Amino acid sequence: MTLHNPLPMPLSGKISEPGVYALPIEVYHGQPTVGPSISSSGLRTIWSQSPAHYYVDSALNPKRTPQQDRPAFALGRLAHKLLLEGSDGLADEFVTRPEQWSDWRTKDAKLWREDMIAAGKTVITDADLAAVTGMAESLAQHPLVEAGILDGFVERSLIWKDDKTGIWLKSRPDVVPRASGLFSDLKTTASVADDDLERSLAGFGYHMQAALVGMASEAILGRPMEEFALVWVEKAPPYCVRVTVLTGADLDRGRQQLRRAIDQFAECVSTGVWPGPGGDRRDAEYLTLPPWAAKRIDERLEVMEAEANDNQPQTEAA
Repeated sequence: MTLHNPLPMPLSGKISEPGVYALPIEVYHGQPTVGPSISSSGLRTIWSQSPAHYYVDSALNPKRTPQQDRPAFALGRLAHKLLLEGSDGLADEFVTRPEQWSDWRTKDAKLWREDMIAAGKTVITDADLAAVTGMAESLAQHPLVEAGILDGFVERSLIWKDDKTGIWLKSRPDVVPRASGLFSDLKTTASVADDDLERSLAGFGYHMQAALVGMASEAILGRPMEEFALVWVEKAPPYCVRVTVLTGADLDRGRQQLRRAIDQFAECVSTGVWPGPGGDRRDAEYLTLPPWAAKRIDERLEVMEAEANDNQPQTEAA
């Protein structure tokens, strides 16, 4: 088993040995192991929301409802397919909306889309293809992309067991480098402005995703992850590109968050209880204004009080 020669899904339909696997994305996002497994997205949901929010849409939940595909998700999948893998096999996964429909408002258009989704296809539009073409041209001009920062093995699923809990962990880096310790991940985004990138990093917990890649590299590949780069490209003109590298401090934070989330997931699996943000509390809790809001209110009250005092009539001294 190597990156060059990944393991296929066992005939049993369940993975029982840690390793590098060649799994379809839908299999990876399911429960492909002999015991419960969880990936970066699930661990980030547990950390940022709660186990209940993870479980409601999890493959572990027999009562989960199918999720509706969103246009943004389709564009993201198309971008990753074409920008990282090329056009081979594109027709097997994607289908373009026929020219006779410019939207999905008619009954025939809706029925066609539903049929395509039921057949396992991702529905895209001509506008999606044009956008990804623009992204590709912009990416190709960036010196680091030209130097090969996005080169390596794609569609490799790294699966292993957590030593502490025995829970199966899954990581699927966009690109696994052939020999170096520099991993990279392609992110499509609305804006690569400083503030927007910071919000994306914090909001989506990409440092946790990167930290899990580092854990996978150590556990499966036997080599440490030296750096993790995020290659950002805008989804609309002018398709600006930026490459950012995460700091060691943020990767360490990500590992600590992952440890908490893995332990909580293991406890939920063991007990069958998936608590919400309030945990198992049954009594009322205090809820206070955030410091910034309290400060703004207090300052406004002070100004209003000062204005009221200034407007009070002055009494004459006897």
